[in-house]
Amino acid sequence: MKKRLIIADDHELLRDALACHAKESGEFEVVESVRDAQAAVNACRTKEPDVLLLDIEMPGRDSLSVIREIKSVSPRTLVVILSGYCRDSFIELALRNGADGYLVKQDSPSAIFELLREAAPGAPVYSKSVLERLEPRTGGPRVQPSRTTRVMNLTPREIEVLRYIGQGLDNRRMAEEMCISSRTVERHVSRLMDAVNIRERAALMNLAHDQGLVV
Repeated sequence: MKKRLIIADDHELLRDALACHAKESGEFEVVESVRDAQAAVNACRTKEPDVLLLDIEMPGRDSLSVIREIKSVSPRTLVVILSGYCRDSFIELALRNGADGYLVKQDSPSAIFELLREAAPGAPVYSKSVLERLEPRTGGPRVQPSRTTRVMNLTPREIEVLRYIGQGLDNRRMAEEMCISSRTVERHVSRLMDAVNIRERAALMNLAHDQGLVV
């Protein structure tokens, strides 16, 4: 039986290329192709795929912040991150938020689908370049110690807000991207400031860049 796959990426050409390789593999059925993280949540809720291939950088909601929501609406779905960035901060946050794997776009489509064939509950899949940044531990791999520890105790929403601040978005723009009110954004920003003990927005921008959360 073919694995049901949803592809979430904001580049239409890449989505189409991945869908073609999925079809050629004979082992996957692409049940939906979407361009942002919220659409991925909605698609998983209705389609309940076996695998979601989720780009880490898309317009709108932050991909890292929706992994747990996807797991909630479609518990059987394996969420595999697809990223152009092999960075400790992204890998660490993806795994901490429940991702079932982390693949990089530098891999060939055939290599990506070879790894996706191996995806199964409790058996996360990683590109070779990602594995080189991981070290074994009891209960699974972890990212080698990095300078990202200052933000590791933040909630997914606080990470999302910090990344948007690092990108230079003001509260109004963040509200639009996150589909919430400006007042709610203000509360999230305030909680973030309390969590990292930083009150100046410029200093938050510097923190986001220093911790590798902005590309």
